[in-house]
Amino acid sequence: MTLSSLLLASVFSSACLASVWDFDISVRNTYRTIQWDLGAPGTPYNLLFDTGSATLWVLDGNCTDKCPNISGLPRTTYNLTSTGEAFYNTTDTIDYDGGEVSGYLVSDIAGIPGTDVSFRQKFASITSSTWAGLGADGFLGLASSSIAFTNTTAPFENAMQLGLLDQPRFAIYQGTALPTVANQSPENDGVLTMGGSHEDLYADGEVQFFPVETPFEVYKAKFLGLSGSNHFPGQNEQHNSLNWAGDMVFDTGSDLIEMPESQIEAVYNMTPWTYNQLMSGYRPLCSDFNSTWSLSFTFGSDDDHKTFTVTGDQLATPGYVDDDHCFPPFNPWGSNNIILGARWMSNFYSVFDFGSFDPSNYDLRIGFAPLKKEYQPKI
Repeated sequence: MTLSSLLLASVFSSACLASVWDFDISVRNTYRTIQWDLGAPGTPYNLLFDTGSATLWVLDGNCTDKCPNISGLPRTTYNLTSTGEAFYNTTDTIDYDGGEVSGYLVSDIAGIPGTDVSFRQKFASITSSTWAGLGADGFLGLASSSIAFTNTTAPFENAMQLGLLDQPRFAIYQGTALPTVANQSPENDGVLTMGGSHEDLYADGEVQFFPVETPFEVYKAKFLGLSGSNHFPGQNEQHNSLNWAGDMVFDTGSDLIEMPESQIEAVYNMTPWTYNQLMSGYRPLCSDFNSTWSLSFTFGSDDDHKTFTVTGDQLATPGYVDDDHCFPPFNPWGSNNIILGARWMSNFYSVFDFGSFDPSNYDLRIGFAPLKKEYQPKI
């Protein structure tokens, strides 16, 4: 039997044994990553899992000057293996909010750590990257293949279409760890699950689902309102609400909450600080992030929507120069959409359900559930 026949046999045998894959989530230089093997025998790569993009990419072994590394961590690069095939004439560039990468198409064997599963995956070998501080060897995009690198299929969709997974869903428990200035790579207990979900273990109550907007590119839902409640010492309890035309985007590759620049002052008026204070150099104390104030987002569709609330302490991100001060929770940007990043999502167990293994029958929805106390992030 030829090598290619053996590899096909491996894929087909794996397809007959559909399964659930659990990946440990590590925190590396503030970035949350999982391990994914490439090549045969498999080499492990630490990849940032990203619901805001759709490409699997790793740095090319020949990329040195054009792939700077100031992360303080070593990186594993990709060199073509005996099972790999390069398509040097198929190139593409991916723009992210935090950087840009360019490279060429490669096909090789992907392996799932801790299992016997392997399958062929097309991905990008990157020859130029501006992600100098990235504490990872590359990205694992989890969004729609329609926005992926040329001629590639997003890894999760590829695994679904090969029949390797029990259910057409993945789920995320981000873990209890929060990086700080003193410890940017803390021990973590998070889990990314493909092919199933573990809400019975992590969720405090039922997962509340809402529909994803179509056509599917990234995970977004219609924004239907933001309300704030605060009861600061010496003041009467206050309630405020805001609404505007826009979408909610759920993006694990981001961290803070991105708000429309036109609304940022009104949003900060729901917190202990004004936007003008922050722009004048005020650094919030982490002790100001507490349960005296909360924010509730409502999103979904007009006839199927949900509201999720977080208190101030659930938005604390230490490390604004030192660990006694926390980063302001909202960043302004030039869009009417809101991006809910990893810090907001870390307060919930998240389930991304496709509704079908067949792309033509996708019925996408996202569900969130508050975490049990023992699984909540700890500062």
